[in-house]
Amino acid sequence: MRSLALNTGKAEALRTGVPGDSIAEKPFSFPVVTCGFWFLALLAFCWMVNPAYSEPVIILDPYFYRTAVAEPINGSTKTVLSYYDEKDGHVTALSPPLSQPVSELRTLAIAHAQIVLQHLQPKILRDKHGVIVAIRLEDQDPALSSILLIPGFSARFDSLLGKDCLAAIPNRQVIFLFPRLGGDLEEFSVPLRSFYHNSVWPVSTEIFDWRNGELCKSRDLEADRTP
Repeated sequence: MRSLALNTGKAEALRTGVPGDSIAEKPFSFPVVTCGFWFLALLAFCWMVNPAYSEPVIILDPYFYRTAVAEPINGSTKTVLSYYDEKDGHVTALSPPLSQPVSELRTLAIAHAQIVLQHLQPKILRDKHGVIVAIRLEDQDPALSSILLIPGFSARFDSLLGKDCLAAIPNRQVIFLFPRLGGDLEEFSVPLRSFYHNSVWPVSTEIFDWRNGELCKSRDLEADRTP
């Protein structure tokens, strides 16, 4: 019964942004990124001049979408980096022949991710003792997941989650970050799988981390589930 109560509380925390023990969320903003400022400004200018301006983006997708232009994620067998064209908030999967090399598309996609990151209002989730148990990042931009590819992304949360945090991307609209040390990811596994299975745009049940600056699969909640 205690396990059920814990899972219910965690599900409520992940769903609403407020833990079941009624410890309030604490939003915060990211510092302004100065790297590549002028390039980002140019992208913003293009959008203001022409709101229908399209640009390449990367979306973490389940492998069964079988997008034509995709790259693997280290260690993952279920999730890939898919390339899309975004226009007016809608995305269309890219297909060969490409107008630019994939390396250039990736650079543009990460520039878009940096813009998305600057508009996020992260929510800190705490337990009844006030200890941070997770951070929730949410946005309607379908390329939200690409923020995980920004160089040095995880280091932004070192002061809150400690070094080498873990990331879960159950669907296109939400990302959860967890501390690697001192946390109990098992308590969140049921609500995270629910986010995945009940979404119109699921992404993955895998948990990710970063190694040598590259996004990698750490584990899979589905594989860890006991029959």
